[in-house]
Amino acid sequence: MSAYQHGGAYQPHQTPEEATYAGYSSYNDNNQPPGHSTSPREYLHTPVYSPPGAYDPHGFSTPLTAVGPYQQSAAPSHQGFYANQHPESGATMLGARSSSTDSQTKGSLLAGDAAEKASPAKRRKRRCCGNGRYCWCFSKKCCCIFIPILILILAGLGVTLYYVWPRIPDVQFDRVAVASKEGSSREGSVEQLLNGGVSINRDGVVTVPLVIHLNVTNPNFIPWTIHNVTVEGFLANSTNGDDDFPVGEGGLAEPFKMPKKSVDNDMAMHFNFHLDTNNTSYMPAAETVQKSCSPGGPDLRFRYKAKVILRAISWLGIKPTISDTINFACPISDIESLGITISDLTGLSQQEIDKLI
Repeated sequence: MSAYQHGGAYQPHQTPEEATYAGYSSYNDNNQPPGHSTSPREYLHTPVYSPPGAYDPHGFSTPLTAVGPYQQSAAPSHQGFYANQHPESGATMLGARSSSTDSQTKGSLLAGDAAEKASPAKRRKRRCCGNGRYCWCFSKKCCCIFIPILILILAGLGVTLYYVWPRIPDVQFDRVAVASKEGSSREGSVEQLLNGGVSINRDGVVTVPLVIHLNVTNPNFIPWTIHNVTVEGFLANSTNGDDDFPVGEGGLAEPFKMPKKSVDNDMAMHFNFHLDTNNTSYMPAAETVQKSCSPGGPDLRFRYKAKVILRAISWLGIKPTISDTINFACPISDIESLGITISDLTGLSQQEIDKLI
């Protein structure tokens, strides 16, 4: 009988049952021979004994030793329980259990452990990336696609805000004139204020329609339309230094349009100038007007406060306020051309005016 049968499982000095036992292990690791009482795991770990000095088919006179969990004299082989190796080449002999089978078994176990360990990461990836189509995990591929798009969006928003962000126009006083009846006829609430000319109320207060011309510079990159301006005017009281005296109100007769990046836009604000005889500071204010409108009198010191209403930003609660103090000569000649005397304007009698002069 040859030294190897069934892959070298039969060894000299072995009974046929022992040879069948070892050979069966080489071909089937999951089953024991018929009639064997041990479990597959016990069977796989059962040692194979070879008597010392057994025949070596490779020509080496190397004593064969028992391998497996019951081996005492030799260290366990790293290639399986049934391995007897050549002392120089390390070749497996005598029907040893195939090391590739052990490697496959160990690889399967390691792969299972790795899959269990990797499953939380996969779950995290699924939670992070959803169905895999839209990923926000900042992986390399995600960063290469998402970050440039984000930069482009932010750059576009920055450029857009730079051009559309509202900039307050610069306003400079130009001149004051008396509005004629023809030039002051407008529709809306301003018409009710101006009345197309001079008016006298039942208390005898004279209202003179004035037009305040302002030069406006638009620093914005888009055209602006000012839909309304509400103006309050005050006369600086130079007699006793009290608080400024209110002398009327006004606004725009129609919406005022400005081209983009334009300068010297003439904005005309209509203003009804009057002196309220019921105000406690009336007499000092009337004396100031009387002196300024007399020949060679000083300029009137006029302070105004205007609230600008722009639909583009007023819905945000932004209503820019323009205020300034201007000095101008009393337009007495224009006022007299309307048939108004200084006495009518101030409400002072001629005797009182003579006393002031």
